[in-house]
Amino acid sequence: MTDNFTIDQIRDEIIKFKNDPDFQKLENFYYSKSFSEILGVSRREISHSGFLAWLLGNQESHNLGEFPIKKFLDIILKFSSDKLKSKHRDLLNSFVTEDYLVERLFIKPEYSIKNFGRLDLYIELTLLIAGKKKNIRLVIENKVESRENNDQTNSYFRFFNPSENNDNIVIYIYLTPISTLELIELTEPECNCKEFIQINYQSIVDYLIEPALNQNISARTENILTEYLKSLSQPSINEEADGHKQELIMALGNEERKLLSSFWEKNQKLILASLYAISSDPEQEKDTRENIKEALDSLSSDRDRSTYNLKYNGEIFSRNFKKSDIGLQTINLLEANGLIDDNVISFLREDKSCSFFLLKKKEDFTDTEIKYRKYRANEAPELIYKGDGYYVARNWGIGNIHKLINKFTEKFPGLEYETN
Repeated sequence: MTDNFTIDQIRDEIIKFKNDPDFQKLENFYYSKSFSEILGVSRREISHSGFLAWLLGNQESHNLGEFPIKKFLDIILKFSSDKLKSKHRDLLNSFVTEDYLVERLFIKPEYSIKNFGRLDLYIELTLLIAGKKKNIRLVIENKVESRENNDQTNSYFRFFNPSENNDNIVIYIYLTPISTLELIELTEPECNCKEFIQINYQSIVDYLIEPALNQNISARTENILTEYLKSLSQPSINEEADGHKQELIMALGNEERKLLSSFWEKNQKLILASLYAISSDPEQEKDTRENIKEALDSLSSDRDRSTYNLKYNGEIFSRNFKKSDIGLQTINLLEANGLIDDNVISFLREDKSCSFFLLKKKEDFTDTEIKYRKYRANEAPELIYKGDGYYVARNWGIGNIHKLINKFTEKFPGLEYETN
């Protein structure tokens, strides 16, 4: 990756890098601390819950009235499960049309329930819809620094569910800082209780904060929202809580996203060369080198849009699948042709062509594998053998694909892979 650069070219690229207008804007943005960072609370759940309680309130000093809570209901609608949409169809339809009046709104962060516990954020909302009152309770579990513990979400559901009826609706929300791409790929929420719907901080930025900044607001409110947006955008590196690595960035504003994308397009050769230097530097920490190398492998593999065909004994088994599915399609072929026995299972479970074990049971996943979705942990096992469920690794770059192809065509005569 650095072979194309002479030392003089590297110097020239760095000078161009420093003079890039996008770099200067980003440097000013990222090297000035937000107020929450100065206070050391930018990644504290209680701080974010408190801010959201202020933002969603219809009588708060931001003077946005009901605008924030209505936008929040839109977010709930957008990420609602099919089950919730079916169960409360008329209510959710009213969110779309805003054909309702807000009669009462009560919001409390760190809401204590006697002999039970404390909710991160609790909202009671009374809506008047077609002349009829609907009481809605929003139970929000906010996870910024850690994963769920003590089976909290199931406990909340067991507490509130008995009191629910047609006129007293409870909606359970799991708020995390994962990216929107990761969020829409989920088949179920990451929390223990699957009655929750999962939303993310990026959706709050996209559908609430940035629209609020376009309203006729005071300079003070604009400054508060901008400062909060900055706190979400600031990278958090090497910070862990309870052994759980935090999201690098919680959310990005549209302007920052455009600037960063433009910055990458103009400087990617230098950025990639810098990453390569770190990944191959023996003086760097081993974890740092491996994480950077994994990022480089992913970037390299992202440029290849090839699809693959899989054959067995001259007959096509699967066509035009993506490289991320090459392990899964191979397992599917072996299973369909009765080629899996105890010895083959051992072979498959020991294979690390993609740097991760090809087959793994759910209980054997590491936190890193769960966090970065190296396996489809939220779906059903992809192979069942003698009552045990196995998941197939999805961490495939160009280099390790060829490693798998060479290894498996030698092990299973008749197996062929074609690149499209």
